Amino acid sequence: MTEPTLLKDEYAALHNEANACMAELALLERGCIFSAAIVFAWVATNSQSLVGFSGLVWAVPLAIAVLGSLKALAIGRHISAVGRSLKEIETQLYGNVDRSPRQFARRWRARRWASAAAWLLFIGITVAGGALGYLQFRTECPGPLVNACGKDDSDDDQDESSFKPGSHSSGTRWLAG
Repeated sequence: MTEPTLLKDEYAALHNEANACMAELALLERGCIFSAAIVFAWVATNSQSLVGFSGLVWAVPLAIAVLGSLKALAIGRHISAVGRSLKEIETQLYGNVDRSPRQFARRWRARRWASAAAWLLFIGITVAGGALGYLQFRTECPGPLVNACGKDDSDDDQDESSFKPGSHSSGTRWLAG
């Protein structure tokens, strides 16, 4: 059997790693929420200048939410693996008696379900917000390649007759007709 001092040191190191991972998870959650909110705010204020396929920028917050949730899942799996290692060390140190602290397992179990629910809610909100924004964009700018959407037509100095087939602004015919 390994020395109890080594097990206690390993336990402390694993516990610190688990706490660092939980802090990283919290930072990831805040970062994803703030970055999605910033992108939503920018797109909403600049939606008048978006044309053509630019309306797909409404999907960027969804991409942030999905990629953030995948990263959170990876961090959560790592924390679970560290938690299993902590449980093994606790069993070696204290036996199967309920004298061990085991506080980390309780904290992580409660945090895991709350985190999963928050990520699902966050993804749902970004899907709804992105879909509503994109639908509004499509009603204002129908068609995938419409370049005139959101632009003011009063800036044109030429009259519309110069744009008809068979005429050119210089007066020459440019289409055989």
